[in-house]
Amino acid sequence: MNVKGRAIALSGRFDALGPGEAERRLEAAGVHVTDELTPSTAAIFVGRETTRDKGNEAYVLGIPSYDEAALLAALAELEEPVSRTVEPPGCFVDSAALAAVGPAALEEMLREADWAAFVLARDLPLLRARLMELEGEHGLTPAHRLATNMIRLRGTMLSRPYGHRSKIIALALSPSGTHLATGDWGEGESGTAQVWEVATGRCVNVLERIDGGIGWDGHARTMQWSADGLHLGMAFRTNAIGVWDPFGESSESRAEAQVTNGASRPPAWALHPDGRSAYVVTGNKDRVGVQGCLAPLERGKLFWLAEDAEMPHEHILAKGSVPADICEPCGEGLDVDRSPIWSPDGNRLYVANRSEAFVVDVATGVPLWLTHRVDWLAEWSPDGRFLAHVHKGLLHFRDAATGRPAVGPAPTAGSRWNLSLHWGMRGDTARLAAVLSKKAAEPGVQVYDDGRLSHRLAVTPAEAALARENKDFAVWAWAPSGDQGAVLTAAGDIEIWSLGDGEPRRLRTLAAPAGTQGVLWGADNVIVAAGEKVLRFLRADSDEIVGDYTFLRKADAELPIHPDYVYDEFDGRILALDEHTWCLPIEPDTAIAPPERRADIEAHLAWIIDRRFAWPLRWGRFDIWPDAATAVAHLRTTSPDTKALQEAVRETAG
Repeated sequence: MNVKGRAIALSGRFDALGPGEAERRLEAAGVHVTDELTPSTAAIFVGRETTRDKGNEAYVLGIPSYDEAALLAALAELEEPVSRTVEPPGCFVDSAALAAVGPAALEEMLREADWAAFVLARDLPLLRARLMELEGEHGLTPAHRLATNMIRLRGTMLSRPYGHRSKIIALALSPSGTHLATGDWGEGESGTAQVWEVATGRCVNVLERIDGGIGWDGHARTMQWSADGLHLGMAFRTNAIGVWDPFGESSESRAEAQVTNGASRPPAWALHPDGRSAYVVTGNKDRVGVQGCLAPLERGKLFWLAEDAEMPHEHILAKGSVPADICEPCGEGLDVDRSPIWSPDGNRLYVANRSEAFVVDVATGVPLWLTHRVDWLAEWSPDGRFLAHVHKGLLHFRDAATGRPAVGPAPTAGSRWNLSLHWGMRGDTARLAAVLSKKAAEPGVQVYDDGRLSHRLAVTPAEAALARENKDFAVWAWAPSGDQGAVLTAAGDIEIWSLGDGEPRRLRTLAAPAGTQGVLWGADNVIVAAGEKVLRFLRADSDEIVGDYTFLRKADAELPIHPDYVYDEFDGRILALDEHTWCLPIEPDTAIAPPERRADIEAHLAWIIDRRFAWPLRWGRFDIWPDAATAVAHLRTTSPDTKALQEAVRETAG
């Protein structure tokens, strides 16, 4: 643990050190010892007779707490003469060297590293990936322990995988594929959003008490990410939308808008690529042009109804007249009842409804073109070049800039009852998978590259959500590279197909949990099998399961502590390892559960850094005790959790 040059706090008496000895030796080695705890304090070493208030203060500030053994190890490291290489300014470690060294060399590299230059987003994934490789080759090594100690110095918390209190009804994969957001309605009182790191299959953040619940059962795209993955938009309270920090601590929205007519269903809406505004259908009575406004979502709350003539508003989108050749066939104007999609540059809106599709120029609010007869099935390509839609058994590809046919229509035996459309990208080529489910006369998958048929897959897909229903659960997912695809089959498995330049090949079959309704393909070659009560994270190139969760499950065993404390102090954190076994995590490094279930606990929990990254428990010291009394007798740190646990044990004993 390299604490040289950093601020360190001491509390209590250390048995192996004389009065004042720890402070003198630390300062002689270049450590700043302070009595004041601030967010910049790197760590606190706690000995005997420490005050509980000091430990609680450290926990609230996110300061890691260590025992006397850790202090002695730190002193030994500080006072051991080592030759340090000088790294370039701003460099943590050389990434090429990191990938090549073995365990001993990596340990030395980490000891010599400039941890002050450690950048989470840049350095943690690389370091974690290399340690994963070394664990597979050599098992756990001192390098794993050293890295864990240094990572935990930055402040960690335990993950909370089971935040959902009702079935999952919303899913959204971040544009980079690194994080997955899941949402529940929460029975209409308050909903919960969970954010998952796809590579590790761990929950990294929980946003609780979303007023009125998230989305609505059967409605798609009620959770949407900004292009940079730093803003998460959600439809909530039935007719409101808002923007949250997906990696923030607060469950309060940064901004929200309630600009609809008060309908009891989520509005059609689209979060702008920059995450700072959104197009929202307002339900204005005249229905001239495009219904809706561009609601600002920088901060604060906007309450306004478009039909209120006494409250004219600058955010109405349609300001001018709609060309007669576009609007006349519509009779009453253009209707928006499905969430549109923004063009990548944020200048146009792509809208597809149950019977028509059109593109809107946002600067004028005027549609550029319109096509009828899309028969519910219509999807826009990710690059904004094509619209694919079905009409009378034909699959049409239109140029999104003009609305004219891009290529000739292709026959398809599908309809909105048995067909789903899924776009992906392979380089500059837009690829469409037309998935005919088990209900079709000839089930299978047809792949079109820029509108031209390229592959046919002999597979029987599962039944897809109907075109008018929730498409967050999709039976097809494209790999980020676009040269492979995953399909949920009627048998309940996930098949991985190679779709390069040659003939399509079935590469492997992955087991999906019962209740799986859809698949997603995220970063680091991880596939997510998702359902209303299940999430499973699997590596696409193997059968490895990196995360596996069954929600709304309870154990029939007695709770580890009095129920009042479970629901008052540990609400939403206790988890059922199975139908008969509870596990109660205690921040920062303890759990009450059967010790023999360590592997299962490590498969559910992790240390979370910055509410964005997960770090394996098995790489550090994590205590598991069979009951609350034993846990209290062996606590090594002080936190609000440990205080609550001690009070629960005292009350039970009394």
